[in-house]
Amino acid sequence: MVLFNLGNSVNCFDRFFSAIHLGAIRPDLYPRKDIVLQQSSLDGGQGRLHTRLKYDFRTCDLVVHLIEAQDLPPPDPISGTFSDPYIRISLLPNVDERVRQSSVKRRTLNPYFNEYFKFPLDFDDVKDKTLLFHLYDYDKFSRHTPMGEVEIAMANVDVSNSVEMWCDVQRQHKVAGESGEILLSLSYLPTAERLTVVVMKAKDLKLSTAAPSADPYVRVCLMVEGKKVKRKKTSVRRGSVNPVWNEGLAFNVPAEILPKVSLEVCVQDHDLLGHGELLGRCLLGGTDRPGEDQGHWKDMLTNQRKSVAMWHVLRK
Repeated sequence: MVLFNLGNSVNCFDRFFSAIHLGAIRPDLYPRKDIVLQQSSLDGGQGRLHTRLKYDFRTCDLVVHLIEAQDLPPPDPISGTFSDPYIRISLLPNVDERVRQSSVKRRTLNPYFNEYFKFPLDFDDVKDKTLLFHLYDYDKFSRHTPMGEVEIAMANVDVSNSVEMWCDVQRQHKVAGESGEILLSLSYLPTAERLTVVVMKAKDLKLSTAAPSADPYVRVCLMVEGKKVKRKKTSVRRGSVNPVWNEGLAFNVPAEILPKVSLEVCVQDHDLLGHGELLGRCLLGGTDRPGEDQGHWKDMLTNQRKSVAMWHVLRK
């Protein structure tokens, strides 16, 4: 005779039949999908941006998942170049001084990023912010070409749950807070322990006064662990908001302290009575400064003995 222990079996059957009881709902079988929003623009033909937004209540961060862009505008066919797009992301008004920037995707008009960016702020403050995506075509030795922008008013998006968005890319307007650009070349010669900054030129410098032009010069400060230890400056270029210098500034930097070094580059309007107006600045180097400036510094460290040139955005 074979005996069956029905105790556990009865419990299993009870759970099974209760689960399939008429009218019962199994939440695990119906996972909630992200809300999908479409943001259209009359300014078409610039492509689309795909992103996902969510507020992380555990860390108090707005989390931006940059997924991809599609159908971006091609470069001028006369130039014979390919598009290498990347995206800068900002939340205005600014919540910190960090530069958030995607990686560069080579030779594509349909870049796939799958990158995450966080902005620390209280949930109640999200609705007062504007999320900006600025798309650029990367060029190592010339000015990066704007490809378009996406602007999202956070008051119109409920990020308490995950929200997926497809947004039309618009033609890019002037980026708030930017005061022109400067082209710098960096090189480090380990045998001589010499760091050389070549100030090549600047473009589109902005004056806060009504003066028609400026007399700009560049001051470069060498900092070790954030403390200014040495400064040098270029000559003055009279009457130009697009000055050209091509001047090298050399600093003695022992190899062992190079990882602790950073540079502050300031463009100033010359004034006989003082330092003059600050037209814009950028920071290079240091381990806690993400973004394009940090990328230039890493390129220099990777390619020692070679000059590495790159454009940098100036901010006040």
